[in-house]
Amino acid sequence: MLSVGIIEDHPLFREGLRNLLSSAGIAVVAEATSAAEADVVFEASPDVVVVDLGLPDAPGESVVRAAVRKCPGSRIVVLTMAADALSVSRALAAGANAYLVKDSSADEVLASIRAVATGSSVLGSTIASKMRDLGSIPVLSPTAEDFPELTLRERQVLILVADGLSNAAISSELGLSTKTVANYVSKILSTLHVRDRAQLATVVEKRTAR
Repeated sequence: MLSVGIIEDHPLFREGLRNLLSSAGIAVVAEATSAAEADVVFEASPDVVVVDLGLPDAPGESVVRAAVRKCPGSRIVVLTMAADALSVSRALAAGANAYLVKDSSADEVLASIRAVATGSSVLGSTIASKMRDLGSIPVLSPTAEDFPELTLRERQVLILVADGLSNAAISSELGLSTKTVANYVSKILSTLHVRDRAQLATVVEKRTAR
């Protein structure tokens, strides 16, 4: 039986999704209401992890990255309210295998989860339509080509800073001390000749949009 873990803070939506999946013969093996609780889902190692980007305590992209790292056998479906190109690009760059908005039909949600579980990648119909309107969706994922002056670890810190994470959150994400993270951030700012995090995020967007 296909198994799913849900990371969603809205109780009514979470209950509705659980009921939808259960009625379709899909087992919901774990649930979390925040990034802080996400390990409960990761430890269950479901076939598919469904993640809302609008979590109360951390950017959803950081939860996607944590899922990729902590349960590599799971596939990841983002199911969220945000339908803008930047949210989509960041989620996909973080490792999401599918991106759906919450006004998707029940049939589309079920079909997407099943498709992702078999190895496919999916953009919901609303997102696909927006992509056609835009011509393309920029992908934000710093590479050695984008930032040849930075090391791999510095690029890892860079994307987390650009996603809006604090030094403490980056510390938790990468398993580094906050002092080490602060040193990395200071070095990145100096190397890229920018004053602050806001300017840094702008540089990331300009260099990685493609």
